[in-house]
Amino acid sequence: MKNVLTIAGSDSLAGGGLQADLKTFEELNVFGLSVVTSIADIFPDSVSIKALNSKLVKEQLESVLTQVEITSVKTGFLGSTAIIKLIKAEIEQKNLSLIVDPVLVFKEGETSKNIDYLMAIKNDLLPLATVVTPNLIEAEKLTGLKIKSVEQIPQVAQRIQALGCPNVIIKGGSRLEGTEAIDYLLTEKRDYWFRNDKVDTKITDGAGCTFSAAITAYMALGMSVLESVKMAKKFVRLSIIDGVKIGDFGSVWQGALRQRENYHAKKFN
Repeated sequence: MKNVLTIAGSDSLAGGGLQADLKTFEELNVFGLSVVTSIADIFPDSVSIKALNSKLVKEQLESVLTQVEITSVKTGFLGSTAIIKLIKAEIEQKNLSLIVDPVLVFKEGETSKNIDYLMAIKNDLLPLATVVTPNLIEAEKLTGLKIKSVEQIPQVAQRIQALGCPNVIIKGGSRLEGTEAIDYLLTEKRDYWFRNDKVDTKITDGAGCTFSAAITAYMALGMSVLESVKMAKKFVRLSIIDGVKIGDFGSVWQGALRQRENYHAKKFN
């Protein structure tokens, strides 16, 4: 079995963060390990984040990387520039495949306005990454460009690719106007558009983490970037449709694909 590592924050509601990553990894038949960078307490209209000391993060990394052969690493919210530089050193030393989810904004609020943190992601992580998966707001922050229409997305993706990451996926999600959920993939050879009807729901917490984690898992299993994105799109869409309601909102359900496949297998076999 392939081993994949998530380096991310802990989500108190378990819809996103490292909890979403580990659930997704298990659903897709890879073994997930984790390094905690921060503790996020999620509320309907706000998020409270407490970053861990970089020494604690380093100890976790050493625990994993000295004992387990890791196929791929996925990063989420990292919490501080010190942690980013620590991860950079480990990735460079061990030459690990890296998928970066540059978590700069939660649905409940902005995670960080620290310019040094943003620059560390751009200068230290993206040149090492194979894939980066920003949403629209994160793509704007990484490039300084405003996205006012779908037509601008390729230009923004090219700017991000120029930072050193060969494969850029910009997640349009529900933020773009219209009835379609639109995502865009730019590779070194060509680009691809992914379009689906939007799911009419507020139960979307953890969708971005789950999408990136699914890409990580599929790539660890040997799929190409394009095939991994296609499969991850299906995985996260079903996770949204079958989401779990919590109060007035809710989190995606990573078990949706498995449950639906088992249902069809039992009914029609």
